Amino acid sequence: MHKLFEYILWSLITLSACPAFAASSATVKPLEIGVVPYLSARALVTSYEPMRVYLEQALGTPVKIYTAPGFKPFFLNAENGDYDLIISPAHFARLLQKEQKFKPLVRYTAGGRGLVMTALNSPLKTQQDLRGQVIAVPDQLSLATIICMSRLHDIGLKPGIDFNILEVPSFASAILSVQKGDATAAVSAPGALAQMPAEIRNSVRSIVDTGEYINLIYLAHPRLGKKLTDSLNRALLKFGNGTSEGKQFFISTGFGGFIPTTAKDMNTLDRYVADTKRLLDKTP
Repeated sequence: MHKLFEYILWSLITLSACPAFAASSATVKPLEIGVVPYLSARALVTSYEPMRVYLEQALGTPVKIYTAPGFKPFFLNAENGDYDLIISPAHFARLLQKEQKFKPLVRYTAGGRGLVMTALNSPLKTQQDLRGQVIAVPDQLSLATIICMSRLHDIGLKPGIDFNILEVPSFASAILSVQKGDATAAVSAPGALAQMPAEIRNSVRSIVDTGEYINLIYLAHPRLGKKLTDSLNRALLKFGNGTSEGKQFFISTGFGGFIPTTAKDMNTLDRYVADTKRLLDKTP
């Protein structure tokens, strides 16, 4: 049900561009990729289209890109087995690995950073200036939001008491809320900012930077089996590190490149598991 809109959107963008392929492969089960909704559905599908096309050719099977209406629906879809491959924030990735046996494949070399942004001409200068303000957040389950809220909590600022939260659909929506005056600050992340139009990206400046953490991780559903999972992993690494399309993808997204995800990487994410589960239970 969560995937219906995303399927229609995928069809409009991709099937209309290649009807002959769609017709010839209609009976072949596609590889379904779920991308966490850090941008709008259309922006995500457009951004990941070069990768989709490459994987389709490399694996010899149709590939579809999906997202979800929010972070919790995305996680529930993944948990329910709706996606074969997921492009997941690190805290969800660890939970899905531990509880659903998803296999981590590659991750981006560029780490994520939790940023709190304000308008270029804003009088806000320091973290303490956020007291009494409205902060727009893309989703309280996003890792950037969790880490930014933890940073503010550490300096004595609590949501709902010392500042108010305005929850919006995406990172771009959060920045637009600052532009429109609905919020005085917004949570963002470098990868999301890099994929926003320049007029949005350049309208804000950072007043909180949490430092680097592991960004998005690619994981395969256990039903794919070792042979297909290994083929998929090799194809992703070749796309990212050995093709002109991959090079352009990383230039446009700001994600750097691909490296294998290690057991050490995953173990460092255990610190987020308890908060992630608590927020999943709390979020409608």
